[in-house]
Amino acid sequence: MSPTERELRVAVDDLELSGGVFVTDGAPCGVLLLHGIPSTAPPDPADEGYPGLARQVAEAGYSAAWLNMRAAKGQPGFFSIEGWVRDVTAAITTLRTSDFRGLPVVVAGSSAGGAVAAEVASRGAPVDGLILLAAPAEWISFAAHPEAGVQLITEDAGMALSPEVRADPSAWGQEFRDVSAEDSISEVKVPVLIVHGDQDFVVPPDHASRIAARADSAEVHMIPEGSHQLRRDPRAVQIVLDWLQRRWP
Repeated sequence: MSPTERELRVAVDDLELSGGVFVTDGAPCGVLLLHGIPSTAPPDPADEGYPGLARQVAEAGYSAAWLNMRAAKGQPGFFSIEGWVRDVTAAITTLRTSDFRGLPVVVAGSSAGGAVAAEVASRGAPVDGLILLAAPAEWISFAAHPEAGVQLITEDAGMALSPEVRADPSAWGQEFRDVSAEDSISEVKVPVLIVHGDQDFVVPPDHASRIAARADSAEVHMIPEGSHQLRRDPRAVQIVLDWLQRRWP
């Protein structure tokens, strides 16, 4: 039987965020997919985005959801990394009481979504596995130069920031220092998969080893000639599916 697609609605901080779920009968676990900071580059018509990745995961036998976090992909609210942490925490709660009820929950985050996933898990969210795709170990530019980060978010990523952050981004920048994957991963006690491309020019490849060095236990895969957008690399997707199959057959 084919997976059933449903709408996902997540209420958090007086916002309602959207996403979707593919529910697979008899799935051994549910996987929540998280995007990173979006690009304003013209979209590739052949790219199915996170719904397409969720469909692949569901067709492999798992239930899979994707969440559009605040200020991204047409969602309401102002962007902040702490806001994204709250969004994901709320999404896990929603899924555990609905489409993922009774299932182990794995959170798979790409780039910034990976750092958020590690932070959510470190704070005690009920997560049973963690997948980090091209995740940054730390936020070098945002944390050290919040004014430049404001420009990147508003102009390059097209996300809204609150008037308070625009007036003084120092506290906003501090959040990026606090939400650090290489720090938060040390508090994570569930299975961790780290996948990175050795030709990633957005998040340097050594960030994968830095996160792994602080993890209690992590499986690391470096993709030869792999770039930053690993969700579109069939080799990375197969590594994720193989890892899930070994742990939740």
